[in-house]
Amino acid sequence: MLFDLDERKYVTVNRDHLLVNASRIKFDIYVRMTGDEKSRAVLLFGKETPPDEIVKILATKHFGEFCILDADYAKYWTLLKDSMKIIIADEHIPLDEKSLLVYECATETVKAVFEDPRSGENIKKTREVTNNIIDFALDNPDSIPSLLKLGSHDYYTFTHCVNVAVFAIGLFQCIGRGTENELRDFALGCILHDIGKTDIDEKILNKPGKLTDAEFDRIKKHPVLGVELMKGLVPDIALDVIMHHHEKFDGQGYPEGLTGDHISDNAKISAIADVYDALTTNRSYARARSPFEAALLMKEEMVSHFEQEKFIEFIHFLSGT
Repeated sequence: MLFDLDERKYVTVNRDHLLVNASRIKFDIYVRMTGDEKSRAVLLFGKETPPDEIVKILATKHFGEFCILDADYAKYWTLLKDSMKIIIADEHIPLDEKSLLVYECATETVKAVFEDPRSGENIKKTREVTNNIIDFALDNPDSIPSLLKLGSHDYYTFTHCVNVAVFAIGLFQCIGRGTENELRDFALGCILHDIGKTDIDEKILNKPGKLTDAEFDRIKKHPVLGVELMKGLVPDIALDVIMHHHEKFDGQGYPEGLTGDHISDNAKISAIADVYDALTTNRSYARARSPFEAALLMKEEMVSHFEQEKFIEFIHFLSGT
C-alpha cells in the first residue's frame, strides 16, 4: 500500500518476506508509528546495516507496520523475486500470503514481457515465475485453488495469461500426464500464449463493438505472430501451445484448422483454460459469466470445440472432485 508521510512516499512491506532473505536487503526499512500526534515513519535500520544485525532485528523485535521509500520499491520486488523459492518452502508463511506474492510476481513479470517480448532477459524471468507457480503447486495441493481466487474479474492480457497458466497447470496435474519437465515447458507456453497480440493494434484488441472481418482476420494471426516472436527463445512444447491454443476439436479453429488427434494434448488443455478464463472475466464486449454459467456455456454451445474426456476432467478439476 502506497501512502504519503513526512512529505515522502512510502510503501508497506511484509516482515516475513523480508526475513526469508534478510541478508540481501540493500534499502532502508522504516516503521510507521501512530500515536496521539500524526503518524510518522521511524528508521528501523539503514541499508548499510550488517546482515547479521538485520536478521536479529527482524527476527526478535515486533513492531507496527513496516515500510520502505517508494523509490526503493523496485529493489524490494527484486528481493522478493529472488527469494520466491525460499518463501514458497517456508511453512510459517500462510498460504494466502504466498499465493498473493506468487500471483503478483507473475503478473508483473508477464506485463514486462508484453512490453518488450524480444528481451531474452524478460523471457528468462517469465520462465522463472512460471516455475514458481509449478513449485508452489507441487509443494501444496491447495495452492492452485488459492491462486485462482486471485484472478481478476476484469480482462487484461497479462492477468489473463497468468490465469490461463494456473488453470492449465491444475488441469495438467488433474489428468496426471507428462513429466515435470514437460509441465514446465507447457506452462511457459500457456503464460505466453497470447504474446503475438503485442504485434496487433490495441485499437483492435480493445474495440468495444463487433470486429470487422478484416479486424478479426488480424486477431486470428496472433498465434503465428507469437511463434515468430518466440522461436528460438522457448522450447517446442511452448511453441506448440502458442501456435495451437485456438484450434478446436471439430476443425473450426485457427490458424491451421486442425482436428481431433492432430491437435496435441497440451494445446487441447490450453484451449479449455483459455476459453474458460475469457468467459469468466469482463471484456470490452461482454460481461463476466459466473463459473457455473461459463462451464454450462462450454458444455452446451461449444461441445464440439473440446476433447470431451479433457473437458470432463476440467469440470472435475473446477469442482475439486
